[in-house]
Amino acid sequence: MRLLLLCCLAITLLAAGCSGKDKITVDTIPPIPPILVPHLGDLGDAQVLYNGQMITLNDENNGIDAVPDGDWIRVSWEHFLDTDLDYVKIFRYDEINAEPVLVDSISAANEYYVDSRSQLSTHVRYSYFIEVVDNNGNSAVSDTVSYALLSKQLLVSPANNESIDSNNITFTWQRSGFISKIRVLVFDENQQYLWHRDIDVANEEDEMETSMPSNWQQSLGYTGNHIYWRVDAFEWDNELQFFIGSESFLRILYLNSKK
Repeated sequence: MRLLLLCCLAITLLAAGCSGKDKITVDTIPPIPPILVPHLGDLGDAQVLYNGQMITLNDENNGIDAVPDGDWIRVSWEHFLDTDLDYVKIFRYDEINAEPVLVDSISAANEYYVDSRSQLSTHVRYSYFIEVVDNNGNSAVSDTVSYALLSKQLLVSPANNESIDSNNITFTWQRSGFISKIRVLVFDENQQYLWHRDIDVANEEDEMETSMPSNWQQSLGYTGNHIYWRVDAFEWDNELQFFIGSESFLRILYLNSKK
């Protein structure tokens, strides 16, 4: 009888153990909704207040913006707080095509996306939102940010890869499209911001130019042997309530030496 009782107890414990293994917990909690970064301004602007902090703007932290590589828009978001995210779906719509379309799906390890699958039109307000999906298929949708592109300014001289006297640098470009402000930007050999000049545009000729100060190397303490330059264009958008713009292609310039 004692043996029988022990056997029954063992079977009961075994059944309870098996029953516990059958209970699988499935995560059904959606991720924290992602936050897209709106257009905060442009490289060369004064510091801005964002999320309670004053930040110096650059091409990485200024939110949705144009890029120099093409007629494309860069969309960025704040760092995701969830650690089990799988991928991000990017959606876009505009004034003409109001129905959102899925542009792309990318890894959740990314913190920005460049909409480069096609050349976007100028003076069209494009709006973006994203959806994050975790490893269990739960998802959450972000807010929406918008931006519009202007025509790229056409660089004339110095030519790409040209060598030039560092004390006599004049930048020339062809004005393109309706714009109200130009910003000529110079970067160091690591493509970090070095210098800029703003030019208000009114009735200037189509070909425009500006020169760097002759003593710029001494005043900026720059000892590199080459620089990069580009021309950004801006126009105020009343609906978006910020300057929309474009960034020209980037050119490299060698200082008093052959490449």
